Amino acid sequence: MNTERFFLERLSEGDELAFRYIFDRYHAFIYSFARRMTDSDMIAKDIVQDVMIRLWVNRENLAEVTNLGAYINRITRNLVLNGMKRKAYETAFLDELQQNAGYNNSTEETAFRREMEKLLHEAVEQLPPQQRQAYILSRHTGLSHEEIAKRMFISRETVKKHVMAALRSIRVYLEKNGNAIGLLLLIIADICL
Repeated sequence: MNTERFFLERLSEGDELAFRYIFDRYHAFIYSFARRMTDSDMIAKDIVQDVMIRLWVNRENLAEVTNLGAYINRITRNLVLNGMKRKAYETAFLDELQQNAGYNNSTEETAFRREMEKLLHEAVEQLPPQQRQAYILSRHTGLSHEEIAKRMFISRETVKKHVMAALRSIRVYLEKNGNAIGLLLLIIADICL
């Protein structure tokens, strides 16, 4: 029996040391692939975490996996595609906001984009932990409410409530910090639920 097969079988039985072995062996590969494809450190780190969470949540089925590298590669690729969709959506939205705001100087555009990203990041960071996790899994990772419910061990309806509450809190934060455009961001985000 090869080493990988041994650790897969141990992991399928809930062995945390086997999980640690697999994490240590694959996390750099996952991060590198995700970082290269998304050009985002934050999304790449989220993808590493999401892949590992999926492995742990689905550990009972791992004994059936014959090629762990290919299995992890497939999960990573799917999550990267979701991350790229999310990044494309956010970039397109920020580009449209800039056009509507009349920015035509690349320095102003860059400053505007950074300010928007900073305000949104601050707004997300002030959320309660459950809301923040549900929001990030929904908006940054691109998971469905069903997938988030499984990952967080809560109902789909609770996930929806957390995401909606997070969106309301973010909107209030952006309004209080003088960002009228933030309201547009939340309106568009609400449409994507």
